[in-house]
Amino acid sequence: MAADALHLLRCRWLIALLVMAALSDMALAQDCAAPCVTGESSVVISPYDVYITTQDFVSFREGPGTAFDRIAVVPAALTLPAVGRTPNGRWIQAEYLGQRGWIAARYLVWSGNVSALPVSTMEERTRVVRTGAIGYINEGTPLFDRNLRPAGAATTSEEVELIGRLGSGTYIWLQIDYQGAPYWVRSWEIEYDAEYAYTLDAAYLIPYTRLARALDGDIRRIGSRLYTIEDIWNRLASGGSVSCGNIPSLVRRTAREVDLRQEPVFAPVFLALDDAVLGVNTAITAFSSACDRPDDALYLTQQEVIAALTRLAEARRSLVLADSLTAALFQRDPLIVNSRGR
Repeated sequence: MAADALHLLRCRWLIALLVMAALSDMALAQDCAAPCVTGESSVVISPYDVYITTQDFVSFREGPGTAFDRIAVVPAALTLPAVGRTPNGRWIQAEYLGQRGWIAARYLVWSGNVSALPVSTMEERTRVVRTGAIGYINEGTPLFDRNLRPAGAATTSEEVELIGRLGSGTYIWLQIDYQGAPYWVRSWEIEYDAEYAYTLDAAYLIPYTRLARALDGDIRRIGSRLYTIEDIWNRLASGGSVSCGNIPSLVRRTAREVDLRQEPVFAPVFLALDDAVLGVNTAITAFSSACDRPDDALYLTQQEVIAALTRLAEARRSLVLADSLTAALFQRDPLIVNSRGR
């Protein structure tokens, strides 16, 4: 009898796995408006020693923007050679299955110096050209390496291409292509045009800085959603009526686990933020479920209201904790530390 039961259980697990696999294939097929290519890419060496890895199934487009046709869908966790970028670094050009196409940078992690990639313009769609912003450097201007450490001084006065920046505003770092090599200079020690704002913000290339910024954005976005759903439940608690026509959407964290593995000091922030996300989504789901009830049962008990407000109070405490931790970690950002040391 026990053997029969075990055999039946194994059969049910096998059937479940087969159904899940079939549903996954159907979902992928439905998501692809253009032909989906899920095979492995052949090994190609990047001439710039820059490689990108996809974090999810992503569109591979003919140009840098969603208005361009999709050539294929690149599978997750696939590493490709990068061959170009837009001036602001939001789109990366790569080679996949013998073709060149564009992928949104927010779905990628990479290795190598992305700022060294050639910059593309919308006018030049058949090849990649360098068309960065222009600056003028004087002889004797201090130069700094990629870690913002002193690297000598300019030996000539000449026009240079701006290929990157750290932040925005008046007092920032600018990366230049000086005599074929990348260097950082201080913005107040070089003449440059307004096009610098469209160059790649290299702060995103540093995992610590990238993660701190992503978490700060998550905290603000989740806090806004928390305020919205908390207001709904407070009105219900005071006996007011609330329309079901505008149910808040669920929220999620965008800061990525792959960056956390490189900067584990942010682990407490992730834990606090995930608890806040769970609390907010629990309250949103409870309100959505109440709206789905039949008309003759469209009411909430006092216990339901108290439970939702209690969970939201816990979510708010977790969000405040995440905000406090992130603020403290911001002060340890290597870019801020290095800039203060100059």
